[in-house]
Amino acid sequence: MPDLVFDPLGRRHVLLAPERARRGAPAFETFPTDPEPCDFCGGQEHRTPPETYAVRDEGPPDSTGWRVRVVPNLYPATPFHEVVVHTPAHYVHFEEQDLAHRTDIVRTYRARIRTAPTRSVMAVWNRGRPAGASRSHGHGQLFGTDSLPTVEREVEAFGERDCVLCALATDDLLVSSCGAFRVVAHPFPYVAGELLIVPPHSLLLGDDQISDAAEALAIAVRATLRDLGNGVPFNLVTHVAPRGVERFHWHVHLMPRTAIWGGLEMGAELPIVAADPQETARRLRSS
Repeated sequence: MPDLVFDPLGRRHVLLAPERARRGAPAFETFPTDPEPCDFCGGQEHRTPPETYAVRDEGPPDSTGWRVRVVPNLYPATPFHEVVVHTPAHYVHFEEQDLAHRTDIVRTYRARIRTAPTRSVMAVWNRGRPAGASRSHGHGQLFGTDSLPTVEREVEAFGERDCVLCALATDDLLVSSCGAFRVVAHPFPYVAGELLIVPPHSLLLGDDQISDAAEALAIAVRATLRDLGNGVPFNLVTHVAPRGVERFHWHVHLMPRTAIWGGLEMGAELPIVAADPQETARRLRSS
């Protein structure tokens, strides 16, 4: 029988059903890559709104010569909504970039999070159509609003006790590490194979942590792709402290999207998760 467990970080219940994991990794549908060039490709800057931020080797705004580029979303879902284009190259994903480029990408997210006009902001990567991606060119999004329910629940969790996230990042769940960053299997996953990227305790990424953060993110993505297949869809979301909150531990969730939710999940917000977190950690360590 599945075990009903409580996630002290997300402050919600999940049904852990490790016996279902014995059926093997679920199949997932893959989709062809969008044709090149797309709106996000180098040389197509005229097809997007004017950039709000860029890391450039050369050239004026809205021209070629950029490495990372940020533009407003054409169809904003929240008061602050930007698109972070990771590279001018159409077929290159984050984990395939060299460390210097990945560091530029992470630094860009931090810069835009710091300047967001809203109380809360969340960085999101959607890869694959089942994960909500409308384009295959490497990019992410920033959503800013006054309140993000998942983050507000975590604010409550961090305010009630010693750091709940540090307590979850135990050695038996460790997948890998980079400097002081730890990649662990979530002990109370919302989806099978969920990973947590746990930095040193702080409200937001520090200057001396950017390179390690870029490497830890790549480690987590590569481990997931090796384990589940190169085309597996996933979401990656970053939770940082809302403005005015003094007790928080920023972190990242990587959530493979290999299961389709049914009525129980949608109606009761109670996912059935076919995973054993310790087995997830063991399998990813050895992959």
